[in-house]
Amino acid sequence: MSVATKTPRIGFRTNAFESRNLVVFLLIAFGWSWFWWLLFVFDVLSWPAGAGTDDVEFSPMLFLLIITPFGPTIAGFAVTAVTEGRGGVRCLWRRFWSRDQSIKWLLVALLFFPAIKLISNLVTRTVDGEPYPFFEDAWLTGFIGVLITNTFINGGMSEEFGWRGYVLPRFQAKWNALASSVVLGVVWASWHIPLWFIPEDEHSETFFGTRLVAWLAISVMMTWIFNNTNGSVLAVMVFHGSANATGGSLFWCCGSSLWHYRGVEVAAAVLLIAIFGPTELVRRRRHGAEVQR
Repeated sequence: MSVATKTPRIGFRTNAFESRNLVVFLLIAFGWSWFWWLLFVFDVLSWPAGAGTDDVEFSPMLFLLIITPFGPTIAGFAVTAVTEGRGGVRCLWRRFWSRDQSIKWLLVALLFFPAIKLISNLVTRTVDGEPYPFFEDAWLTGFIGVLITNTFINGGMSEEFGWRGYVLPRFQAKWNALASSVVLGVVWASWHIPLWFIPEDEHSETFFGTRLVAWLAISVMMTWIFNNTNGSVLAVMVFHGSANATGGSLFWCCGSSLWHYRGVEVAAAVLLIAIFGPTELVRRRRHGAEVQR
């Protein structure tokens, strides 16, 4: 009997935790990405020249670097195909695109992180008393370019069919939205660990603990986006892409303190929990009906 008959893909939660399927998912997601990343760690493969910059050189290694983060998405579709067949795969794909997408929430997903960066910039101005510029030169073209790349290739497309499309609905079958976000945030952060051992990658220049706090906060925000869009993978992909693009091209080099930014980021996550509630991160009407999305 197809698992799909017992766990219909309706809304943002499945009917079962599916522990065995989740173990298989994690083995594939971590196995695919870690295998390639570890080849870079041990210098079996050469890191593409200029990767992550405007001076990147196109090469076979660059292509390999692009497909390496697709472990979660590959795992999501692979496990779905085996356990639910074509119908399950089609249903997972429809979480990316459907006619009833909420434009309002897509805009929220797009603009949420630029707003956080703007607020952190204002905090830095207030605390340091320095007239930092609000925008970098040519920030808009940089933001749009990185947004598109990180939404539809690296980041959003490579990860979110797995983390939010497959894992999150099953976590929420067992735990509430906040607990699911925290557990998934830890898993998500752990998946990135090999990048700290690759000197050419930007992760190696940061402190893992700081990144972990950021991922936990972002995980809460993504669950909030996901649940309020009735499980839209497109919405969390746009959110993921916007988060990466904002960090790379907007306000980042203009004096906005990283610590102020992280503080605003965590405060935003706490505020969402307080307003929407930790159970589902979705506001409800007085009589218990869900808010119209």
